[in-house]
Amino acid sequence: MRAQRGSTALPAALAAVAVSAALAGAVAEIARVELAIARHRAAGASALAAADACLAEVLAGRAPEWSFVALLAGPDGTQGTVDDGIVVAPAGCVARARTAPGPPTPSRVLLRIQANRGGGRRILDAVVGLDAVPGVPALVWLGRSPAGSAVGGTLSVDGANLDAGGADWAGLAAPADPEVLDAWLAAQAGHVVASARTAAPVTAMPPPFTALAARIRAAGPAGAEVLVPGTPSPALAFVAGDLGVTTALHGAGLLFVDGTLDIAGALDFTGLVVASGGIRIDGSGRLAVAGAIWASAPLVVDGSLALRYDVRAMASADGFATLPRRPVLRGLKDLG
Repeated sequence: MRAQRGSTALPAALAAVAVSAALAGAVAEIARVELAIARHRAAGASALAAADACLAEVLAGRAPEWSFVALLAGPDGTQGTVDDGIVVAPAGCVARARTAPGPPTPSRVLLRIQANRGGGRRILDAVVGLDAVPGVPALVWLGRSPAGSAVGGTLSVDGANLDAGGADWAGLAAPADPEVLDAWLAAQAGHVVASARTAAPVTAMPPPFTALAARIRAAGPAGAEVLVPGTPSPALAFVAGDLGVTTALHGAGLLFVDGTLDIAGALDFTGLVVASGGIRIDGSGRLAVAGAIWASAPLVVDGSLALRYDVRAMASADGFATLPRRPVLRGLKDLG
């Protein structure tokens, strides 16, 4: 009887050992699979973050424009060549552009972004269009860093957007790091007054002065005679060379000065003032703009410069000569 019990106990023990080993192996395999999945998830998340950052940098590096013809033409700017659609992108990612499907208007482009990071790869398709707001969302848009510009008088900015749901504008935009813009404003302490609803300075590519000047000249603009002592009629005006203002004048619409705008008197303008050679306001001068200023530095304000955002004034300027717009994201698809 005892021998019989021993003969049945041994196989049972062996079976238990086998089951335990199988369970241990299964647990180890599950742990290995879960670890591999975690690694793949981490690599995928890292690559997705890299793709998002790449797309953001590509868009931020594009100057406001009228269409995506230059982007589709590639780095050489010529259509029909081998680099068509190639987009300069940060290290670790590749970007290609092609015409977006659908109607030709509004202008859109399809960007494919591929990023590799941490052993993972991610591909995004982004539909990019042009912003509804012309230029950049800033009252003063400079063509280069404000270093060298100075405010010895008073610069007052009010970026409040009074249209319901509209975003407030920054006081300043320029192709410089935000820290540089903040430092420049800090150096003008006591001379720059910003309303509570004026947004912080923004980094932006320079205004396309040359392309805009060509478009305005082709439209048959008026000249400096549109600036009058009384009530102005909105107009498109182009001044070849410097413009000096020594009396009290008013204007409206879009004024392009292909040189320096020199204010010794007073100028009140509703719309967009563009000065490719910069703006200088002497100690007795005053410039007030409801709309925006696009100018090359230096911006020298020894007198008074007052700006406030006016949606309708900018829309009026845009109606005289279609203004460039920033590329903005319209849709995004993760292709995995």
